[in-house]
Amino acid sequence: MGTVKNPPTTEDELRRAVEAGHRRRASERRAASVRYDADRDAIEIELTDGAGVRLPRAMVEEFRHVSPADLTELQISPAGYGVELAKHDINISVHGLVAALATAGDMAASLGKLGGAARSEAKRVSARANGAKGGRPRKISRVA
Repeated sequence: MGTVKNPPTTEDELRRAVEAGHRRRASERRAASVRYDADRDAIEIELTDGAGVRLPRAMVEEFRHVSPADLTELQISPAGYGVELAKHDINISVHGLVAALATAGDMAASLGKLGGAARSEAKRVSARANGAKGGRPRKISRVA
């Protein structure tokens, strides 16, 4: 088989790629800082958008058997996508930790609530059409 030769990257392509990376990094939610709160026995993560997350240590399996003294050495990965504890070779994604706060059912319910609260012309037209048909059918309880 022959080899494929790619043309060299131009200065303009490189500049655009770097700019795109800066835009993406500025808009992505990443960790800005992490600390262990001994009084609450919890891991606190501050995100780049100013939001904060506090996770009880018991919720994070990897930290359950780590001493509080060692947890004071928590660090954010260089890109901000993970929490690291080098002494114990622990690396956990920030997105994974945040996702641990909610079950799949909680997330589905939240998304459903957002969808139900949405207002649009299509939803208005659909509601009027259903109303003209008599609206939502009543629930019938079955008596044995």
